[in-house]
Amino acid sequence: MVGALLATALLLLATVYVRRRATLVPGRFQSLMELPIEWLAGVVRSTGGRRWAEFAGLVIAIFLFVLVANMIGLLPGVGVVGITVEGEHGGEETLVPFVRAAAADLNFTLGLAIIAFVAFVAWGIRANGLGGYLKELLIAEPAYMTPLLTPIHLISELSRLISLSMRLFGNVFAGEVLLAVILSLVPLFVPIVFLGLELIFGFVQALVFALLTMTYITLAIAEHRQHESGDEHAGEAPDHSEASPAPGTA
Repeated sequence: MVGALLATALLLLATVYVRRRATLVPGRFQSLMELPIEWLAGVVRSTGGRRWAEFAGLVIAIFLFVLVANMIGLLPGVGVVGITVEGEHGGEETLVPFVRAAAADLNFTLGLAIIAFVAFVAWGIRANGLGGYLKELLIAEPAYMTPLLTPIHLISELSRLISLSMRLFGNVFAGEVLLAVILSLVPLFVPIVFLGLELIFGFVQALVFALLTMTYITLAIAEHRQHESGDEHAGEAPDHSEASPAPGTA
């Protein structure tokens, strides 16, 4: 929680600073802040379809939040400086760090995954309506396949929640353990290489989480468009108003 709160505070301070000092010709700090936002907005614009602007803010916010939280987890002392607590029943002493990488705790990643899950379900309901969303989720086509496919649809929908949270948690937690082991075994200069790799992995994991959220929302909207176009074609009646004249008539 401390790592997540620090990431939130840094983003809010940077936002207030840029809003108060923003100029048409951006300075170095403003350009640094605008670079990831403009880049990711371009990605969302090119792949998110016609309604990309509706969810671009959510995708960018998730990316920046996870990215800053991952970068805080690589600062010196994070995860290794804390207090020693004696184990239960006279067991071994354990270190409780003051600050840990936020995504190294499943509560953080699961909370973000729930937000993403609610978001793409909400967009699916907004596009299809509640009845249409439930029909698409619970009723298969052809109808006789419903008992077989409905559980698969439900598991597939819920698995997105699990995969989003576990992927980010597993990668960040593994990186935290790796750095702790390397720092305890080898000199100072060797872990710098691993810190560089963790910087790249932290960026990639933030990007993957944000783009998966965008993909799930886009799929919910795209499925609605497909159903709409199919209904429109199915509802078109053949036009017999201009029938060909009978043979021999003018």
